[in-house]
Parts: sequence; structure tokens; C-alpha cells
Amino acid sequence: MPLSQPRDLAEPRQGHAAPVCSLAGRAPRLLLAMLIAVALLRIGTADYSLWYDELASLEFARQPIPRLWSEWMLRETNPPLFYTLLAGAIAWFGQDTVAVRLLPIATGLAGIWAAYLLGRSMADTRVGLVAAALLSLSAAHSDLSHQVRAYSLAHSAVLFACLGMVGYLHRRSGKALLLYAAATLGALYAHTTLAIFAGLAALTMLWLLKGDRRAQLHVIFVNLGVLVLWGWWAAISLRQMALPATNIDWITAPSLMEALDMTAVAYLPMYLRAPGPIGTALLMGLFATAGAWVVRVRRPDVTLLAVLVAGAPLLLYVISQRVPIFLPRTLSWASGPTLVLLALAVRQIRSPLVQFTATAALLISSALGLAAWLPERQRDDWGAATAAIARLPALPVIVGDDAVALALLKHPSSPGLAPVVVQSPWRERWAAGLYPGPHLSPDAARQHIRGRGCALVVSWGPMVPPVLVGATARRLLPDGHAPEVLLVSLGGPSRCPG
Repeated sequence: MPLSQPRDLAEPRQGHAAPVCSLAGRAPRLLLAMLIAVALLRIGTADYSLWYDELASLEFARQPIPRLWSEWMLRETNPPLFYTLLAGAIAWFGQDTVAVRLLPIATGLAGIWAAYLLGRSMADTRVGLVAAALLSLSAAHSDLSHQVRAYSLAHSAVLFACLGMVGYLHRRSGKALLLYAAATLGALYAHTTLAIFAGLAALTMLWLLKGDRRAQLHVIFVNLGVLVLWGWWAAISLRQMALPATNIDWITAPSLMEALDMTAVAYLPMYLRAPGPIGTALLMGLFATAGAWVVRVRRPDVTLLAVLVAGAPLLLYVISQRVPIFLPRTLSWASGPTLVLLALAVRQIRSPLVQFTATAALLISSALGLAAWLPERQRDDWGAATAAIARLPALPVIVGDDAVALALLKHPSSPGLAPVVVQSPWRERWAAGLYPGPHLSPDAARQHIRGRGCALVVSWGPMVPPVLVGATARRLLPDGHAPEVLLVSLGGPSRCPG
């Protein structure tokens, strides 16, 4: 039999019917106002420099669509769905900085709507609105919604999949099961690490439906369908793991404390740049309180979200001891269910005053965190790099990988730039062969620098062209700037500009 909601969450308490009914009637307008305000804020703050990974997304969006859905993608660890959607968005809106961020902003708004629907389906309108508000004010969710990457798409897909699973637990609805299947498939094609979500969700659903054999068979059937449709990318991912080098070799296996720090960054409703002991204590308090409540209420839909929230960082940590993939952004998909569960837990507080105070504290801390995050968003400033290069236009520009050359060329202030690639020991497999410009060996590049007197060297992260041995170098941008631009000369009287 379908599992119905208990009275204390499904219906308003006696004596509060009129306010709740009034709120339910106004909820669509409140949600619409919230979405409009969030859209205006995120679009209005979207005009800042794209960082390296975002520029890589633009390069993939430039590729022919059939190429993105072929074995050519063996070079890339991320599935092609986001790049395909980005290509369509660019065709409609162009590719200036704000235009390319419209797609992740739109998918983020869809996730806020999904959080509202999920909270409402698990309890009432108030929970839905609080869940949507927490997501709207979340610095982490704002970050996902600005990044021209697939994280916002994956985050929203997970929330819609949870909505489908909860709907099926409540009513055994075929439409809910199809929503779960479609959203899970979308999540899998948004980011490869969402295989953790798909596996965890399927096993949890089978466990929660253990008293209903027919429902279990339906869940098995739809998950087999999802697996078949995802099989093409799953096969590519397995082949990638067998390659000698991947695009994620820079990720290291986290210690337990590092894993807790990253979980705090992804889960806590407030923004903590460096969580440390305070973040760990808050996270442990959140887990302990929520865990005790989950055990007490014994609701399948609550248990479902709790297993996803607790299981995601645990599985990521275990997997990362062998294949490191644990980062705040690879865990970010689980932050949506976390905030919905938090809104639901606060609704259970019996005292109206304490409930209001707790809700206000969560929303205010999230808003303050968002305000603190906004000045810290910018990571790379390719505009400053290309501007520094433009000030010395007669000098050759040397980079350490095709990926860095492509990133420089993607910036609108780089017309006429033709970087020379001198391959660093660390390379990005996805970019191999995509840059048609000149490639030199380190020795040939050094001779070239000597002949010209000096050159500009641009590096990003570990991709440093191996030409600096014996060279004198001067930074053209502040220390710690990414990317780094150096003015270098090799021996003899320097003919470099002063």
C-alpha cells in the first residue's frame, strides 16, 4: 500500500488552519517573486571573469554536436549533456560572460522550484517556501548557478529525482516513477560522479519498498532502463579509468578532516570559506540532530533524503581512497536534499516562537554568507592576462598546454594572439589536438627566446612551460594571480622592455 504522510506534517495543526490556508493560496505568488528576485540578483552579478574550467566548457560547446556524442569524448571526464545545452544557449544568447551564464542560472532556478515542490510534497507549503528560500540564499548554490559547468544542472536533476521518488513512496504513481527515471538519467549525463547518487537512490528505494514486491519490480525495471540508456557513457568512463593519465590526476585522496571540511562547505546553509573546527562542530551537530529526528519520525520519505545526505560524503570518501574524486563541487548535488531536510526538521519544532526563530536564524545566516561570498567569487582573471600581453604586442607568447592556449583565445580581448605551446610535463588530455597553433620543443623555444631577446610566458596551475631554467623572469601581474604572466629573458644583454 502507498505510504501516506503522517497528520503532523501533512495537515496544519488545529487552530492554525486559516493562516496556513492563506499561505497556501499566496504560495505561487511568493515563489514567483522569489524566483524573479533570485534571477535578477544572479544575472546582475554574473559579469565577472570566467575561470579555466568554464573556458573549457566553451571549447566543448564549440564542437559539432555529433562529435560530443561519440567516442571522441574519451578525452573528457564529463558527459556531453551540459555542453550540448550550452551550444544551444550560445546560439540563442551569444557568448559574452553574462550570456553563457544564463544556462546555469536557469537550471539553478529550476532547482529552487524543485526544492519548493519537494518540501511541499513532504509536508506543507511553508516547508516548501523555506526550502526554496534557503536554496535561493545559499552561497554554494549561487556559485553553482554562476559556473558555466554542469553542477547546477546536476543539482537540480537530483532534486527532481527526489521529488519523483517521494511521490512514488506516497502514491505509487507511474508519473512520479517516470520523473525519477528521467531526472536520474539527466543527472548521470550531467556529471559522471552522479553514479553515486543513482546507485544510492536505487538501493534505498528498494529497501524502503521491501514490503511491496510489485513496487520493487517497478523500481528495478525503470533503473534497468536508466542503466541501458546511460550504458554508452558508462562504457566510456570505464575506458577512461584504464588510461595512464586522466584530467583528474590533480585531485588527491582526502584525509578524514579534509573530507569533513569539504562536506561542511557543501552542506552548511551558511558560507564558510575555511570551515575548520567550527565548521566540523556545526556539521556534526547537524548530523547528530537530524539523525536523531530521522530515527524518531520513521518516515520512508525522510529516511530516503537522510540516506542520500549521509551516504554521499561517506561513499565519496571511500571511493576517493582509490580514485580521488572528492571535492565540494562533486558533493554539491547532495546539498539540495540537505536543505529540504533541514527545512522539514525546523517545521517539526513544537513552539511557534522557537520555530520562527530557528527559521529566521537559518535564513539570515545564509543571506550574510551570500553577501560574504560575492566579493570572493573571481578565481581566474584571463582578461588581466590578455591585457598584460597586449601591452607588449611584439613579443612571442609561450604557454604550457593546448588548454592554456585555448583559454587565452577564448577571452574577447585576445584578437590576433597566437600562443606557442611548449608542453609542460602535466597536460590536459581533453585539449590535445584542439589548438592548431605552433608547438615547439623546450630547446627550440629557448633558442627562439634568445633570438628575440625575451618572451612572455603564461602558466596556469601545473601547466608551466619548461623554458624557465636559467632564465630571468619578472611577474607582470600580482603574485598569486591566476593565470601567471612572466616576462623572461635567457642570458646575454636583455632586450626586454623596462
